[in-house]
Amino acid sequence: MIEKLKTFALVLLIGGSLFQSYMLAYSSPNLDPVLQSDYVQTETLGAQKKLEDMLFPDHIIVHMGNNQHTVLYPGNYSYRSLVDNIKQRSIEGFRKTSQFLGTINWEDVKNKYQGVEFRFRDGVPINVLQKLLQVKGDLPVENDIITRIWIFKNGETEDIRTFLFTDSPSTIYEVVKADFTSKDVEKFVSNYGNVYDLYLPGNGDYYLPVKPIRTMVYTFKYKRFTAEQLKRSLFVDPGITRNLKERDGSEIYTDAKRGLQISKDQLWFNYSDPVASVESNIDVRENLQSGVQFVNQHGGWDGIYSLSRTPLRQTFSNQTFIFRQYYENYPIIDEGFGTIKLIVQKGIVSAYERSMIIPDPKSVTHIDVTLPSASELADRLKNYQKASSIISIFPAYRPFIKEDTVVLAPVWALEFRDGTVDFIQ
Repeated sequence: MIEKLKTFALVLLIGGSLFQSYMLAYSSPNLDPVLQSDYVQTETLGAQKKLEDMLFPDHIIVHMGNNQHTVLYPGNYSYRSLVDNIKQRSIEGFRKTSQFLGTINWEDVKNKYQGVEFRFRDGVPINVLQKLLQVKGDLPVENDIITRIWIFKNGETEDIRTFLFTDSPSTIYEVVKADFTSKDVEKFVSNYGNVYDLYLPGNGDYYLPVKPIRTMVYTFKYKRFTAEQLKRSLFVDPGITRNLKERDGSEIYTDAKRGLQISKDQLWFNYSDPVASVESNIDVRENLQSGVQFVNQHGGWDGIYSLSRTPLRQTFSNQTFIFRQYYENYPIIDEGFGTIKLIVQKGIVSAYERSMIIPDPKSVTHIDVTLPSASELADRLKNYQKASSIISIFPAYRPFIKEDTVVLAPVWALEFRDGTVDFIQ
């Protein structure tokens, strides 16, 4: 009897072992992707932002009629007041047209009529623009990129007309119904135009000041993101990361899925999560919102940033977004410091690049300087070899990184047809 029980128990053990072996060999583990919301919340190093905080014109042109113009910049009180005013108005309905049709004399609109022109240097997708303005009704093509909004009073009929320009000269939209009156435009011009210095149209589609611009050189002390801070922020389990050193001195941290490359010489880091994806169709606005939230959770925003570039004319699913930092009135123009770059794939950030420098705003010192006027710039550009290729000239800050400080020097930025930039101080 005892021998039979032993035999039966042995058969059960062998059977159980065979069943477990089968399950291990032929079943798949249930591995769910790790979403951004599953990251452990780490210390917040910068401010939290919303997408609408990143959407603002890089400048506003006030056309006063009689060939008089002025330009307002983001740090200016009148600029902020005018943007706040526009945010409270609504636009509805779009009629597609073209600059080539010749139904409107835009030189008259610019030089003879009163109006305001909101300019977005790199453009904003029209469906993203809804986060800034009260756009009602159906939108035109969602991938159209709006580069400026022009509201003006027709000098002949006193009617108010509103146009949205795209990055293609062949496509502009006239707003069918806009919440503006002729008195609004007159008020805009009298309140925001007549109290500021005059600007003259340049050789391209830009404006330069009649008088030199009074501005400042700013100097900050700074601290840096540390490798430990970045590991805790960017890896779900920092304890399993491995550290590799490259010949150029950069360091790579990886958990076999995600990668973090830190360039200590350039004070720059590059994070990648190349296989991150989810099965859903997310539009540009949602991708942008996901990207902004990712930065909120992984480093934060060390200042005011603007959506700088959205390359929508691409055939692949990834979308690249660049955010450029502003200080006071002007953007910081540099390939590294002052920019945050994201690649977002179906709502998941697969690449994240930014400077490791965190300026200390409490340590700022400044020196008063001026930027050259239109006539001074014209003299300097007489013998400039690439003068014919300039498409825009605008005030900006050029950063200079020193051992323990960062200096923001005001410059005139010269933008060329090929996308490159040069500087004149």
